[in-house]
Amino acid sequence: MTDIAAADESVTRPRKPSIFNDRRRLAMLMLGFASGLPFTVVGGTLAAWFTAKGISTATIGILSWSALAYSFKFLWSPALHRTAAPFFARYGLRRGWFLPLQAIQVVLLFGFATLDPTTNLLAIAGIAVLVSFISATFDIVLDAWRIETARDKDDVNALSTLVQAGYRSAAFIGGAGALILSDHMSWNVVLAILALIMALTIAGSLIAPEPKYAGVSAKASNADVERRFDRDGRNIVVGLVALGWLWAFWTLGSFMVDSLLHPETSKAGPFTLTMGPLIVAATVLAPALGAVWLIWFRKAKAPNTPSRQLPAWLQGASDGLFGSVIEPMIDLIERLRWAALLALAIILSYRFADNIWGSFAYPFYMGAESGALGHTATEVAFASKMIGVVAIIAGIAGGGLLLKWMGRMPALVVAAALAAATNLLFADLAAGAPGMDAFLGLTRLDALFGAFGENQLRMTRLTVAILGENLAVGFASVVYLAYLTSMVNPKYAAVQAALLGSLTMLIGQLGRPWLGALIESDGFYYVFMLTAAIGLVPVALSALEWWRQSRLTNAQVTSEAPPAPAE
Repeated sequence: MTDIAAADESVTRPRKPSIFNDRRRLAMLMLGFASGLPFTVVGGTLAAWFTAKGISTATIGILSWSALAYSFKFLWSPALHRTAAPFFARYGLRRGWFLPLQAIQVVLLFGFATLDPTTNLLAIAGIAVLVSFISATFDIVLDAWRIETARDKDDVNALSTLVQAGYRSAAFIGGAGALILSDHMSWNVVLAILALIMALTIAGSLIAPEPKYAGVSAKASNADVERRFDRDGRNIVVGLVALGWLWAFWTLGSFMVDSLLHPETSKAGPFTLTMGPLIVAATVLAPALGAVWLIWFRKAKAPNTPSRQLPAWLQGASDGLFGSVIEPMIDLIERLRWAALLALAIILSYRFADNIWGSFAYPFYMGAESGALGHTATEVAFASKMIGVVAIIAGIAGGGLLLKWMGRMPALVVAAALAAATNLLFADLAAGAPGMDAFLGLTRLDALFGAFGENQLRMTRLTVAILGENLAVGFASVVYLAYLTSMVNPKYAAVQAALLGSLTMLIGQLGRPWLGALIESDGFYYVFMLTAAIGLVPVALSALEWWRQSRLTNAQVTSEAPPAPAE
């Protein structure tokens, strides 16, 4: 039978890979859904639950920080890149992590279903932090699996499209589905149903093949590191970075707990403005600057030159942390050189306008102050979580096609411009929708929907605005993910992918309390005009990077590109 199949394959044209004949792609779609559902629950569905229970907007804003694990996942990504999951190693380095992480998330989601926000808010916050941590950890492994299993450039783009499609589909189920069900049953039952759906995604882990080059960095170039950088310098960098991380975690954690226990005295806005830049510096810039310092100033000592001796266990931990975090940063900086600064600026700013206001979507759609729209939960479910998610999926599909048609860098510029422009749609709604009404009148959509009453016209405004924004967001998601993937060295797949993804979300998440204060003082219209203006920054930066790459010689392109994994 095997020989006949081989003979048939030799005389027929290979089928084009798809989710129907390539289990990698079907697994990618399912695992993308498993990645998106916990994020949807923690990042949005819980806010709707809290709103229904009468929890204050200020408290909801503080609780949004429970998702900060997504912005710091690069800190523990090294442990996953080279280490098999306990008791599950026989499933492979990547698949062995998928299975237990998904099972834990199912249990935690069921935990939400047993609690009441009015009496168990601190316990719910604790579970939310754990869900975010486990989900972010799952994303680390998923990013590594996606990069390591890809066969070529087109395959990378295809898998990037599928993971985004699965991720956004989870927003449809966890968002629209949850809101609609909440009108007919208790929120606790709704959350239990979401936990059951999460359990079904384990099938994706079971069918996912283990990548051929999974964990290729398990035998990292330790000898090369010893040759290039002296041990004393490495230990200094690791020590300073570890202290910065400990301080940042303690500062964030203690403020979040204090805010929940004493909301009358803990103000998130001033904390973000004063401590936010320091936290970014301690967790992100410190490792990068340490890598630069080693490259420029701390070359290896002469052979047989003694170094300070640390206890064996401490030296082992230092060497492991250096090889897993600092060394991958050195790889990026040495490949991109000064262009690493431009890439960092793009990463920090590209999704800022989308990320920063995510927690305030429900207050804008359903609130009654500061220019909010005053829609019902069912209306929001239809426009935002049903039509909106369909629009995102359409944008994802369009992004995949345009990546192939335009190329990565032109598509990156176009996506950034569209994302910035769509903020103007919401600014128009906050100002009473004069521009939207003019558009609806020009297209005669106002007559079509207005015949059903004033409320239907209001729904048309909201739906059209969300449709336009989510098309742009879906396109930007695919294009931006492809841009990040293009910089990742498969040798450090888990660490570099986690680091770049974390930087994308970090500034926006830390800035949410500041944005909340700005909404209260100046209104939604001003905030959307501001985010539209900020969105022009990544447009300019992406255009500059496109121009820079267009002027590279073939040798320079080769030197900047991540190397292919060795057989």
